[in-house]
Amino acid sequence: MTSLPGAALLTAEMIALLLAVTFGITLLQRRLGDAAIRRWMGGPPRRAALKGIAVGFVTPFCTYSAIPVLIGMRQAGVRPAGYAAFIFAAPVVDPVMIGVLAMVIGPTGAAVYVVTAFTAAFLLALVVDAVDITPHLKPIPALVAQPAPALPVPTSAPVGPRSPSPLPSCPSPNEVPWAGWAAECRTAWHRAVALLKGMAWLIGAGVGVGLAIGLLVPTDALAGLAGSQNPLAVPTAALAGIPLYFGTELFIPIGDALHAKGAGTGAIVALVIAGAGANIPEFALLTKIARVRVVGAFFAYVFVVALAAGLLTDLIL
Repeated sequence: MTSLPGAALLTAEMIALLLAVTFGITLLQRRLGDAAIRRWMGGPPRRAALKGIAVGFVTPFCTYSAIPVLIGMRQAGVRPAGYAAFIFAAPVVDPVMIGVLAMVIGPTGAAVYVVTAFTAAFLLALVVDAVDITPHLKPIPALVAQPAPALPVPTSAPVGPRSPSPLPSCPSPNEVPWAGWAAECRTAWHRAVALLKGMAWLIGAGVGVGLAIGLLVPTDALAGLAGSQNPLAVPTAALAGIPLYFGTELFIPIGDALHAKGAGTGAIVALVIAGAGANIPEFALLTKIARVRVVGAFFAYVFVVALAAGLLTDLIL
């Protein structure tokens, strides 16, 4: 399923994409300011959720490259409905993946996939916004530097009792003057490299797990588990997708091979949703910015969505 050269190419692509996305998001946030981002991504929960899904659709990032965008949204103060919808939609509602899925299992199956993924992202966003998930999130690494406040210049003052000075407040990034493209690009690049260093072992672990599964679990075995003759094919495929990392470049050969070997359409849909929306490397990555309980609930939600989408696809087709 996955070869050593393929794993090396995937690693290089993930590193390049992570650096490029972090660099671009840092510059965008510095140039526009947090207030503009909050305004564009704001509104009532339903509107914010739709905006998050829209951003996830037009930026079809894998989990690793979607994390910098999620960090930027949180740092800018985007409400939970917006960033929750984005982090679910970005790796799953991928227009290229949808097109490939339509070619592999047909347009009806792809349509069920899109509707289910869209509905799941929307409902998840509303739930996250309603329960106030913020206290269960960890501090985020800053993509935009917040300079320390300037120290007051000492001046001569009359002798006598003095009132205590208020503590200096730290300005938000959008209050910091733009330093010019050269200086800002240097800072953005340093931020991108710093974030990559903190996530390098996670990228290595993700590719390693995918490579190990690809070498140890042949496509024939996976197709047998997800075959139409197996009454538990859909839940089995949803569970099997959790350890996998499904980018578009990996799904094309796997999905085509599974379909050719007789895997059920619903099972393929469940496998794609589980592999793209929840996988073991993603679990390790998300625990850096959220509590384990929250990440576990997210994974359970993705599994239920994958199961529902697979069963619905089989029912319709």
